[in-house]
Amino acid sequence: MGLWYTKDSGFELTGFSDADYTGCKDTFMSTSGRAQFLGEKLVSWSSKKQDYTALSTAEAEYVSLSACYAQVLWMRTQLTDYGFHFNKIPIYCDLKSAIAISCNLV
Repeated sequence: MGLWYTKDSGFELTGFSDADYTGCKDTFMSTSGRAQFLGEKLVSWSSKKQDYTALSTAEAEYVSLSACYAQVLWMRTQLTDYGFHFNKIPIYCDLKSAIAISCNLV
């Protein structure tokens, strides 16, 4: 079993991240979800309860976003070793405050 890519198909790496703030009714912990696509094919995904209770929606989303980013960096390193190169890798998140925190270089 494997993935089949034609010559004219896209081969871009893309990440998606999301979280539910205090989704667990027992522990009030959030759940992180992330997915990475190579072209149009899903190559990696994860759904995991976060290790601690987030104090805000932005914090829960940022934790999920950083885990997605770590996975994308690992995948980029592996694909670079195989001879593929990526200029920019988009990672999508649905909360403006988490995006603003991740773009802040301070």
